[in-house]
Amino acid sequence: YSADWPGTAYAQPARNYLHAAIEQDSVRLVKLSASNSAVLWALHTARAHPDTLAHWGRRIRAWTGRSRGDTAQVFVYPAGDVCRDIPIEFLFVGSGDRAKVLDAKSPCFQTLRDEATP
Repeated sequence: YSADWPGTAYAQPARNYLHAAIEQDSVRLVKLSASNSAVLWALHTARAHPDTLAHWGRRIRAWTGRSRGDTAQVFVYPAGDVCRDIPIEFLFVGSGDRAKVLDAKSPCFQTLRDEATP
């Protein structure tokens, strides 16, 4: 008996998107995204929080949330202490190699901005 761990099917598409974000590769982000907002979020986050985003460029854990038709909610957690309990929440359209990011968000980056504000 074997089964995929919840989120395994989305771990590689998430990893690809995150690496493109970390590298600020807009051309690759467009190919991996299903919306302009997903591209803009990745570029903005990479520019505003490069060190923090880099934690997701290492090992990640992906967990699926709700699925509706061809759309799945996926929570991606980084390895290490930075934001370890605060995932990036993805909304993927499609599955497997064809999965594309429709939306991405994380309160981790908002929290960091709030902590830096005097």
